[in-house]
Amino acid sequence: MPNSHLSIGSQWLAYATRLLLSAGLLVAFNLSAGAVETAKERCERAANVDAAIEACSSIIQTDSDHHRLAMAYFNRAGWHLKKDEVDRAAADLSQAIHFEPDFAAALTKRGLVEERLNDLRGARSDFAAALKLPETNSLSVWAHAMARERLAATEAAAKAAGTLNAPPPPPSSSAATSDFWRRPLAQALQECNAKPSIPIKLPGAKAAIELNRCYRGREHLSCMVAALLAEANSIKQDYADIITADYPNLKTLESICQLSPERLVEHAKALQTFRDRWALLRKEYAARLDCTNTVEDSLRNLSLADMSYGADLVKSMVESLRNELTQVSLAQKDVLNLDDKMNAAQKAIENIQQIRGGVCR
Repeated sequence: MPNSHLSIGSQWLAYATRLLLSAGLLVAFNLSAGAVETAKERCERAANVDAAIEACSSIIQTDSDHHRLAMAYFNRAGWHLKKDEVDRAAADLSQAIHFEPDFAAALTKRGLVEERLNDLRGARSDFAAALKLPETNSLSVWAHAMARERLAATEAAAKAAGTLNAPPPPPSSSAATSDFWRRPLAQALQECNAKPSIPIKLPGAKAAIELNRCYRGREHLSCMVAALLAEANSIKQDYADIITADYPNLKTLESICQLSPERLVEHAKALQTFRDRWALLRKEYAARLDCTNTVEDSLRNLSLADMSYGADLVKSMVESLRNELTQVSLAQKDVLNLDDKMNAAQKAIENIQQIRGGVCR
């Protein structure tokens, strides 16, 4: 399979990092001590990720000002995301909000992380909370724009599935969202495609530009993306037991002979379902990516000469569409890593079954 999703993921990580770490978006800590000032600068924009995390941590450990603590946690979350440490980033963002409840950017960024983790209810709640706060600086302006876009996308997807007002799952449930997000991918996509395709035309230089029929509007795209994101996260959750079993690293005959043969058969079958689901996810994601690329090419041919900021508007349209897929590309990267572990588990299970048959009593 082409590595398009990996390149998109890399572009999004770079884009998000620039948003989080550029001097134009970060609020200065205004500390006077030279040593602490140096730590602040490294926390904001160090060339080395680990050095930046260490600098942010030093501020967290030594400072007592709530605003500076919130900024240090927020910045460290951005560095954790650059290392793809999603859970640590989520924890740091929660701490940033704890110290500064009106931190719109932290609410929006935590919403993006929750969306990636398939906690769409939590994401919508954070996006909505961010939009209730005033725009006071460039960072909060970014927070509002992103929260507005993602809130509309997640609500459109839930509305298309008829689950926006569904009751929340019980606290003990491992599923963080409604049943829609746990349905088989093929079924979820079928529901997204239930409405007929209608031609979409936009102004061009000589005549109206009709977008490719693969694109059925933003609500449809949001529904498709939400289904893909849910499946990617579901795959990661559904096969955790196989990874936890750590078959490739068993090192004693006793540990192998103690394994339940029924469990080995069950995991062997699960590995096949994983292959099927992963293949469908890759196929559907590639189709969405190809469609988005085609639409982007058409958008760049728009004629908005009568609008003062026509070029900026076109750029915003293109970025907005591409951002729909970035969360999926990150989740796909996680599943790709899982695929390597599943391959190792499959080979180990085959060896273990042979060893059990010939050596175990």
